[in-house]
Amino acid sequence: MNYTVKQIAEITNAQIIGDKDLVVRNIAFDSRIIYSTKNTAFVAINTHKNSGEKFIESAIDRGIGVIISEHQYPQFENITWIIVDNSVDFLQKLARYHFENAHIKTIGITGSNGKTILKEWLYQCLWNEFPTVKSPKSFNSQIGLPLSLLQINSSHELGIFEVGISKPHEMEKLENIFHPQIGLLTHIGNAHAANFTSEEELIDEKIMLFKGSEVIIYNGDNELVDKKIHKLYSSKKLISYGLKKNNQVFIKESVSKDEKITVVYFDEEISFPVHQRDEATLTNALALITVLKEVNINNQKIVEKLNSLKAVEMRLEAIEGIKNNIIINDSFNLDLDSLKTALQFLNEYNKSKKSLVLTDIVGVNSNSQELYEEVSELVNDQKFDSVFLIGDEISKFSDLFKSKTFTFLDTKELIESKHLTEIENQIILLKGARKFEIGKNLKISLNSENMILFWRSI
Repeated sequence: MNYTVKQIAEITNAQIIGDKDLVVRNIAFDSRIIYSTKNTAFVAINTHKNSGEKFIESAIDRGIGVIISEHQYPQFENITWIIVDNSVDFLQKLARYHFENAHIKTIGITGSNGKTILKEWLYQCLWNEFPTVKSPKSFNSQIGLPLSLLQINSSHELGIFEVGISKPHEMEKLENIFHPQIGLLTHIGNAHAANFTSEEELIDEKIMLFKGSEVIIYNGDNELVDKKIHKLYSSKKLISYGLKKNNQVFIKESVSKDEKITVVYFDEEISFPVHQRDEATLTNALALITVLKEVNINNQKIVEKLNSLKAVEMRLEAIEGIKNNIIINDSFNLDLDSLKTALQFLNEYNKSKKSLVLTDIVGVNSNSQELYEEVSELVNDQKFDSVFLIGDEISKFSDLFKSKTFTFLDTKELIESKHLTEIENQIILLKGARKFEIGKNLKISLNSENMILFWRSI
């Protein structure tokens, strides 16, 4: 996003107190995990359970100069205020405007189970095909979805967003701000079912998201889902997937553990090895293949992407290291959005000292100076004790980083330097592009007396 305070106020019918020409590019909602204060506004979200306004002082102490709130607090000087009637309504209005003016292709995922894993799998498969933005973590609620949509910027061509509900009438509000071109319905189960009078009411609420969708991909193993989808959306392109062979996308036959499985996609067959054969994993794989086909990924690429999928839990994984260190491993890919997410995750841990291992950002058509200036701003706001830069390109801009900074040509050179063996009682973030294979070449050692990380023998 990129709006002036004046534009935000006009979009949301808010009142301005202060400098209307300030530019806002990020909105923070948690004063504990503000990853950058430059061009960032803090929104104090009030709900029936909690008031975000009690954290305004903390946000200002962190350096925030624009506050979005239902009330002004004049004791804070030199602050620009955007005064709103309702903080949640404000977020939804701004997100709706931002989404409707973004003009990108979107995939909206809803259902009871599997939303997050499918979102992450789709991102792993598509981020290097299209500039892609996705919901962070499980941001899918009345607050989480708007915050996710506000991440869209002019470079993105594809958005993958989760949409979650827990009670009746919530989807109507969410569909009002987000209507995906491709709708994906996962398994309908018991999650939040207690808040609905029947399974039918739950299904009706979930599929409301697809009113404006061009294509609906859904788990057809549930007969009631299949019936409801066809009754409401018969004019749309409908594709069912599932373990039952009456679906358009299904597994051709049961196979032994060591063999490939063959998926039937209409009149095509796609074969690939699957190491986990539980029903949930197989069903999610069918959904993934169906979406990949819909965005025109060919069969050979689909198989390659399926073979390279990482377990979702390996991303942003926290592992205890020796010397009382915590290692955050987020080495799947590196772009500005995923760096921001990793830095947010880092702040959830109560460690006063922290270090960062960061590689070149590859495959981005941006001016290197501008790109690494933005990277350094994000990193500098975190006040790392040490920063270890890996790669030719990022090393050229090492003087932009304010922490104690070291540069290396590759991961092996970092390991051989022995710098990592000196770290203790810290949180260490590993953030790298796939090219550098940090996940393969940096391995966490939990039992070595003198090594936190070591070079893996090949």
